[in-house]
Amino acid sequence: MPPSARVRSAWSQGEAVDRQSRRIDAYRLHRHPQLSADCGRSSRPPTVCSASLLFSLAMFVAADCAQSCALRCFRSSSQTGTCLAILSIGNTKQGNDMHNFTSTRRTILQLGLAAPFVLKARRSFATTPVKFSFSAPFDGSNSPFLLAEKNGWYKEAGLECQFDAGGGSGEAASRTGSGVYDGGTVDINNVAEFNFKNPTAEIKAVYMLYFKSPLCVATLSKSGITKPSDLAGKTVGAAAPDGAYRLFSTYAKTTSVDPSTIKWNMVGLQLREAVLAGGSADAILGFDSTMYFGLVKAGIAPADIRFLYYADAGLDLYGNAIVLSKKFRTTNPEAAKAFVAASARGYQAAAADPKAAIAALKDHSPLINAGLEEEKLRWLVKNQFTTEETKKNGLGGIDTERLSKSMIAVAEGFGLPSVPKSEDLFDASLLPSADIRKLPA
Repeated sequence: MPPSARVRSAWSQGEAVDRQSRRIDAYRLHRHPQLSADCGRSSRPPTVCSASLLFSLAMFVAADCAQSCALRCFRSSSQTGTCLAILSIGNTKQGNDMHNFTSTRRTILQLGLAAPFVLKARRSFATTPVKFSFSAPFDGSNSPFLLAEKNGWYKEAGLECQFDAGGGSGEAASRTGSGVYDGGTVDINNVAEFNFKNPTAEIKAVYMLYFKSPLCVATLSKSGITKPSDLAGKTVGAAAPDGAYRLFSTYAKTTSVDPSTIKWNMVGLQLREAVLAGGSADAILGFDSTMYFGLVKAGIAPADIRFLYYADAGLDLYGNAIVLSKKFRTTNPEAAKAFVAASARGYQAAAADPKAAIAALKDHSPLINAGLEEEKLRWLVKNQFTTEETKKNGLGGIDTERLSKSMIAVAEGFGLPSVPKSEDLFDASLLPSADIRKLPA
């Protein structure tokens, strides 16, 4: 990139200083030839050389501004043959503990010109630690973050990230809301409930990921369940903390299903698919991709799996989003914004090349089934990432009216005393530019 006006100005001043310094040096060396010899005959080596110092610092921080200024000083030194010592220890007299320090006009002026860039570069080199919780184990759903990490995009942004597996959206919300974690992948509907129960936490979604809610009823073809009314009198497996179960009453009301006619088999999330595959339930509730791949792992043929989506019943809900803590958003907004941007690059790259994302996942978790996790990621790209809304606007942002409308159903399903406001759930100020939010064609 072409240098900024500020850098060009500093460069020009440096050139002028060099020209003037050369004239002065030439005159001094003409009048006092011994100076040339003295420069190379000091009994002690220079403690710090301005050119060496600036050059080392510039190369260390890899900042173009500082590097160019340092190279200017280094080149000037080699051309004129003068010593550019900032602090040069001269000859000491016998018994004298004080050192004589020498400097030149050029050293001071060049250092003054370069110092702001070096200091700025050193500040930018400092890394910010970020602790982030997934809502699931290490799998295809969170591989975009690991791809961004593998590609060095977090490091490039000055971030040192720690990614941890989670046991559900609710756990990720609690980790983030407690301040132990800076953020997590959380269903925005869980954000609404968590903030109601913990009003001072004020966690917020900053980048929407799932534009079609994955909440649904999963069943097998042998059950004979093809529509919501078929659930009457059936046994349904569910996990109490799961959002699909928490919102089932709203789904039932929308589809005219009497919840009292349903027999519940309440299990943990880890056993949910097993009760359906083993015949202990006629249907189960949860995220489509989680249940689908869990059932496939349990030996169920993909063609036998059926879904009844909450969205198809009129519950137009958003799903998972990148959610950040209040502390991270407010005390270090630049780092928060950098994290969101790097993550957005990861999602864009993962959608374009799922194999690369799963390779990054396997580097992190060698025991995963790469083929199955790639299928899961491709499922998410097709079913949760890609909608008419994202084709138009890309990932990340939301339709405020849609979110506000969806919260009416969420408030009813979660038993909230009032309908959450969209501005209390989503912070658009950290969204990156549209070019890295756009899904690949």
